[in-house]
Amino acid sequence: MDRALELLSLLYELSLTNQQYLSPQETARNFIQKFLSRKSLQYGAVWKIDSYDKPYMRLSRIYSIPSQPDERELDLDIFLNSFGKESFTLTKKSIFKNVDMEGDFVYFLLKDFAIFELYHEKNEKLFTKVGFAPFLDVVKQFATSLESRYAYDMLQQEVAQRKKAELSLMANEEKFRRIIDNISLGLMEVDNNEIVQYANESFLEFTGYDLEEILGKKASDIFLDEEQKPVMYNESESRKEGKSNSYELSMIDKYGNKRWAIISGAPNYDKNGQLIGSIGIHLDITEEKKLRQENEFKDAQLKKLFEKSLDALVSIDSKGVIFEWSPQAEKIFGFSAEEIIGTHLSESIVPSKYLEAHETGMKNYLTTGHGPVLNQRIEITATRKSGEEFPIELTVFPLKHDHEEYFTAFVRDITEIKASKENMEKALERQKELNNMKSQFISMTSHELRTPLTTIKSNTELLNYQLTEQDQIVKARLLKNVDRIENNVDRLNHLINNILMIGKLDSDKVPFAPEPIDIVRFIERELLPDLESRGKNLVIEVSGEPDKVLLDKKLFTHILTNLVENAFKYSEESQNSPELHLMYRSDEVVIDIKDYGIGIPPEDLSSLFSIFFRASNVGNIQGTGLGLSIVKQFVELHEGTIDVTSQVGEGTVFHLYFPNKPN
Repeated sequence: MDRALELLSLLYELSLTNQQYLSPQETARNFIQKFLSRKSLQYGAVWKIDSYDKPYMRLSRIYSIPSQPDERELDLDIFLNSFGKESFTLTKKSIFKNVDMEGDFVYFLLKDFAIFELYHEKNEKLFTKVGFAPFLDVVKQFATSLESRYAYDMLQQEVAQRKKAELSLMANEEKFRRIIDNISLGLMEVDNNEIVQYANESFLEFTGYDLEEILGKKASDIFLDEEQKPVMYNESESRKEGKSNSYELSMIDKYGNKRWAIISGAPNYDKNGQLIGSIGIHLDITEEKKLRQENEFKDAQLKKLFEKSLDALVSIDSKGVIFEWSPQAEKIFGFSAEEIIGTHLSESIVPSKYLEAHETGMKNYLTTGHGPVLNQRIEITATRKSGEEFPIELTVFPLKHDHEEYFTAFVRDITEIKASKENMEKALERQKELNNMKSQFISMTSHELRTPLTTIKSNTELLNYQLTEQDQIVKARLLKNVDRIENNVDRLNHLINNILMIGKLDSDKVPFAPEPIDIVRFIERELLPDLESRGKNLVIEVSGEPDKVLLDKKLFTHILTNLVENAFKYSEESQNSPELHLMYRSDEVVIDIKDYGIGIPPEDLSSLFSIFFRASNVGNIQGTGLGLSIVKQFVELHEGTIDVTSQVGEGTVFHLYFPNKPN
């Protein structure tokens, strides 16, 4: 049962092979590959019998796996003894002259024009007459297919000939028609008026018609559009003059699809030599045409890329001789294509200090196939026609074609880029120096401001103490001034602290040490007591499953304190207390701080977190414009985000988002 299925499979695959045109070599290759893969054999070959020159037969190789010499000789007596009674024979060594291989061989005679050879080092189970007898029909079908391939090649040669070929075609018309009916090429026969007389099965499959639908009808009316009809008319006139030729034509199939074919047309004569029409053999090239059009489009793209690319394109052969030089290469290096094509690369654009490395690298790649600078982008210097060395960015790709090695390089002049980079590095270095100077200045200035402020603060405290013994009226008046001094001292201290913090943020010197924090408990202990001591009420609402969150306690305190103090500061006239909404989610913790105060104008929202920026409607409410800028940077240190929604006259909500990472 398995062998029967195997035979059917081989016959089916062979029939598929017959549905497309293949050369004799391709036909042999496909059959050998399928046979060897199914029988797990080591070697197979098909030899064409070329001549009988006693005492030897001479054969030429059609195809073999693995490759073998192109010719073989066979003793004529051995041939007659091997194939005297049967069409195949089994041996323990090769029947060919001067072949020393030993093992199991089987040879099939293919219709007296070829020999099919199979070999395995040791496969006694398969290499028996009983083992190979079932495959005789498959081999015979293969022989028929192979013979038809050679017959087709003969037909093509016949069609290419002029009058002699036409007369030969007439004499062998029936023979060739039978051959063509069994191959994948379409054939159509028309009379002198282009009326269809005959079409083979392949042509009908190609066009989608049944034979009855086209017989007796004019071919050009059925298959051609108006653009192609003049082409067909000219070809018909050529047939009337006895000319044969091949041409490309687009046709319309039954379903309105455009199909392309290469048509080999020849005049058709009757027995008396009278022209009765023409015969056209149609090779379907629809897919090839599409591929060709795609390739032409790609070629056009490549040409445009070659001509318009801002990178130079340079190609050399294995000897280093330049054969491709793009217009951009002319601009970059100063050599015209006429000057440089055909010259050696090392004589023109390679600096002298790299010549030895260039030659060594070329030789190493050609010897080992390894090149450390290939297929990657590197920076190096090159030489212009003027002799100037300049920096380039170079990418070299090796290409192999027809057993020859070639190299194509994309070259980019980075002179300006390098200069810009150097200028940028200098500017960055200068900016670093300025930042350091700024930090030092801020630190020094803050220190110098703190010293007198500390003195003022100490003296106001002493003055406050001394006033306790004064008259109440005088005391009240003086205490008011003292309070004003203390408030302004506190404001200046707060401003100095913020300026110092901005300096630390700019120089990345802010300590950041996150730890697991219970936010609810943190608010109850760190935030609420101070607010309650000042008579301020903050409404707190918690939702979700509380969990500890990784936060820097000091920075988080600054964030909440600033936003909550702002909520009270900008809603003093409101009857509603500010609110803090804490929401725990699976991947983040959200904190909304809401007030019912003056709100923020829409045009100010985009600049709200900029340093020293204050909304246009704050009036006389005190502030420095530093707090929100610091808050935003502290939030981002936690890999969080902050945004704001507000409506003038109704209030503002700051939204904080912190990632809910595992503790």
